[in-house]
Amino acid sequence: MTNELEDGPDPADLRRHMKKMLTELEYRRKYRRVDFYKPNRKQLEFHNMVMPERMLRAGNQLGKTHSAAAQMTFDALALYPEWYAGRRFLKPPKIERPMDFLGWAACTTSLKTRDGAQTKLLGDLTQHDGLGTGLIPLDNIVGKPAMARGIANFVDSVSLKRENGGRAIIRFKTYEMGRDAFQGESCDEVWLDEDVKGEQNDSIYGECQARLTTTNGIIIVTMTPVLGLTPIRRRFKQRLPGTAEVLMTLDDALVTNGGHIPDEAVPGLLAKYRASERQTRLYGADMQGEGAVFETPLEAIKYNQDPATFPPYWRWLWALDFRHSGSASTGHPFAAVLLCRDLDNDVIRVVDGFRMHGLAPLHVARIKQHPMWDAPVAWPHDGGRGASLISGETVAQVYKGLGLNMRPTHATFHNGGYDFEAGLTDMEHRLATRRLLIASHLTEVFDEYQGYHRVNGLVNKIDDDLLSATRIGCMDIRYGKAVAEFARFQAVRHASGGGLAAGVDFDLFA
Repeated sequence: MTNELEDGPDPADLRRHMKKMLTELEYRRKYRRVDFYKPNRKQLEFHNMVMPERMLRAGNQLGKTHSAAAQMTFDALALYPEWYAGRRFLKPPKIERPMDFLGWAACTTSLKTRDGAQTKLLGDLTQHDGLGTGLIPLDNIVGKPAMARGIANFVDSVSLKRENGGRAIIRFKTYEMGRDAFQGESCDEVWLDEDVKGEQNDSIYGECQARLTTTNGIIIVTMTPVLGLTPIRRRFKQRLPGTAEVLMTLDDALVTNGGHIPDEAVPGLLAKYRASERQTRLYGADMQGEGAVFETPLEAIKYNQDPATFPPYWRWLWALDFRHSGSASTGHPFAAVLLCRDLDNDVIRVVDGFRMHGLAPLHVARIKQHPMWDAPVAWPHDGGRGASLISGETVAQVYKGLGLNMRPTHATFHNGGYDFEAGLTDMEHRLATRRLLIASHLTEVFDEYQGYHRVNGLVNKIDDDLLSATRIGCMDIRYGKAVAEFARFQAVRHASGGGLAAGVDFDLFA
């Protein structure tokens, strides 16, 4: 099969021709597209990650492939924008090889690698003047790309000129090539665009990890998790050491949030997918093998009300889910949510929430950042277990000693008991009747909500920390208190015209 690029113009000839035909601005817009890249808030978070294994998880067509292509462009060319605060590849690793930077980009098949990662990086090679219309500028492409055989316009590798004078190479691969294709040379950066199916999942990812040993390189994974909890997806879901992920949803990609999707397109996108696929295709949730625990649509449980407008007599309560099943840096993390109950309508609002590893002092410090930190704190029954053989304190007593307003006993229902399934039933009833609402900015809570499902009839208790804390809070919500200090915060904020008052960080409400 003929590769059209082999008969096309040399990049140097194309540059000379186009610089005669186009104005400087037209040339830049066509052949220096990276200069016009403006990340939305979640793309920016992704670019600024520093962990060696990074995942950008998102729904379809939300910009995850474009973001990863921009990252590989930055790193391959040593071309970093002013806003960039992530790791930089400026010096080559101390190993013998003919290039200063080597990157791999791979997807499931040749067609998908070509139409995805390759097109984002190099441009549409079916067009005579398409080379250089991707995110890698035409000026940085050295010679014609080396073409693979067997499929039209599929690039094997491309040589690049770095901004610091060095040389870079990017190679394009596919998972269907098998494990052997991912062996051999040392890499600085591997980009896997979408998940790896079946038995190849572990073996290909393991080979990619091995290629980074001598370079201290990075792996980038971009995926919509339609395969569910594969080994690669589980690696990031469990937050293993060295891994980090960013979740980008439809909301993040809307024009109003700095994205590219018009707000008015949302109803059509929601209608496009079946209910069973919608959370994965639009919100990046893990595809569920069995039924969801909670069936109330995501759009029905969000709220945007400013907590500064809550009446002062509403009741506030923190709820915790303690860290367990591992060391301070592994296993289930600590989670906390701040709830506020509307007494008039018996509506519970989740105002704030976070999860984190580390030890108790770090958890308490995060809670104390919030103006409502001294509200009562509900906690689960396992908080009554011993935390220290030396002091004899329980876990709950440790947190009380650090200054939190811990309830004297663990959370129970009004009539006693703390049955897990009964707690889920109470939550589902509240969700279905809009008496349990979640602040629209709490992405991690929604992520857990969308992925919460059953296996063989039992709840799959993975990545459920914030939901567990919310369940604890719903059981003990009757002990919430109207915090007197809140009236002062509210008055100060309104007196300042809704802006920030000196000494009070009201962004914690947002």
